[in-house]
Amino acid sequence: MITKIRAYINRAFEDVPKTKKSTDMQEELISNLIEKFNDQLRSGKSEDEAYTAVIAGIGDLSELTESLKERHVLSAPSAQDRKTSALFISAAVMIYIMSPMALIFSAEVLKQEVLGLMIMFGMIAVATGLLVFHFNSKPKYLKEDDTMIEDFKEWKSSRDKDKALYDALSSAFWLIVLAIYFYVSFTYQWWSFSWIIFIIASAISNIAKAFLNLSRHDHEK
Repeated sequence: MITKIRAYINRAFEDVPKTKKSTDMQEELISNLIEKFNDQLRSGKSEDEAYTAVIAGIGDLSELTESLKERHVLSAPSAQDRKTSALFISAAVMIYIMSPMALIFSAEVLKQEVLGLMIMFGMIAVATGLLVFHFNSKPKYLKEDDTMIEDFKEWKSSRDKDKALYDALSSAFWLIVLAIYFYVSFTYQWWSFSWIIFIIASAISNIAKAFLNLSRHDHEK
């Protein structure tokens, strides 16, 4: 009957990813059931009666096994997740590219430079919000085991997510800086000192990078 108990649990865990955590949980469950089976025998029940009582006392194992499967699935993005990610990033980049055009159109056609600036920064805010929401809504890596390897995978997943967000924002930022440089230079003929825009932009970029690194360092403590 002990072999029968082990076979019952093995079938329940058949589709569960074979990780250290799931294997340890499976063996612990079998051990507990065998102990309860022996307790039933000592109370005077037959082996068949003891087996039936032990199995009936387990309850529904599907919730436990499904949770273990779910942890494994979250370890890597699905095809649908990658498609959604591409759509979010594409939409944000498109808005970033179009934002300087709104400034140029408002200034040259409508003669409303302030309105153009408001629209441009509004579009930048929307695009940034899309990126931040998208990267922060991604499921976090869930460790399968309490091991150094799993700790490293969790750290790398978080680091890759932060880097992807920073790279996307950085590319859009320099694209906007370049558009502003050409707009100011052509519109006001400030070629002799409009290059200062790049120095200011570089300083802003470095400050933002230092702030993000500091925040990440505090978070990892």
